[in-house]
Amino acid sequence: MFGGLTDIPRLSSYEEALAHLNDVKPIGGKGVNAGIRPLCNTPNGRKKAQYFIRKKRHPAAASKQAIECVLYDTPVVTFIEDGTIYIDMSYPSNTTHSFVSQILREYGAHCFYGDSKTWLHCRGETGGYENNRYWWLPHGYGVTFKIIEPKSIIEPVRPRLMDRYVVNRRKANETYAKYAAFTSHCVTLSKLVDPKQSYGKTFSINFFGVHDRSLLQTAEPNEEWSVAINAVFADAVVYVSSWDYKAHIALSTYTLNPKKVRQVILDKLKQEHAHEIFEVIKAKVGVYTTCLNEEYIR
Repeated sequence: MFGGLTDIPRLSSYEEALAHLNDVKPIGGKGVNAGIRPLCNTPNGRKKAQYFIRKKRHPAAASKQAIECVLYDTPVVTFIEDGTIYIDMSYPSNTTHSFVSQILREYGAHCFYGDSKTWLHCRGETGGYENNRYWWLPHGYGVTFKIIEPKSIIEPVRPRLMDRYVVNRRKANETYAKYAAFTSHCVTLSKLVDPKQSYGKTFSINFFGVHDRSLLQTAEPNEEWSVAINAVFADAVVYVSSWDYKAHIALSTYTLNPKKVRQVILDKLKQEHAHEIFEVIKAKVGVYTTCLNEEYIR
């Protein structure tokens, strides 16, 4: 049982899925579920009409015959007569993941969220947990898997590989150097101002509220610096509330740390100069990968 799902059959091929389909008696009567073949062919499982199985031609496989395992009207797992398995992640959820895990447990499959992405963990070609494989299932798309016999493993026909954004240190340092005077000025000023005066202010989503970023690359302060400095401080102030139980009063602490100020500036520069600072590399095939610097890419 995965995620509370019970009675879900273990299926591994088109032939098994077809045999299961033919073994399931359609729901009788004249109700809304009449004619549906429940996926769960047990007395209790037949009550779960939200999980059903049907035979259709599959558009992603040259309209070949296919057996669809359906969850809430979405054919999440499809067994195609050419021997492939299609996993649809149009509507990712914990229930969808459990549904996939249950049906494909013959392959040691475990579908899960990792870093807000959906992954399918499966048995690898060689024994041992360390040799298991991880396959990314992009949200809103489907991935076709092939069955490798006799080892009872599945692998994508064309693995989807996540883009990872790696900092090019040389280009990053060149970019940071253009704003060195502005950064230094912000750090120095942060030691003198009252953090409370900066907290809670909001500014334009533009670069520190400045429309012309070149104005922040000058060696000396100009009229635009004050707007940008206020925006930096507003993002850098850390507010902490607490309660003084002896005095029975609420306490508020505002902190403006120079290191935090510098980090706010560097983060903003990474966003504004992402195409210059980052290089795109593909994740390794079959290896679990976390997002890398994706938050800076628009």
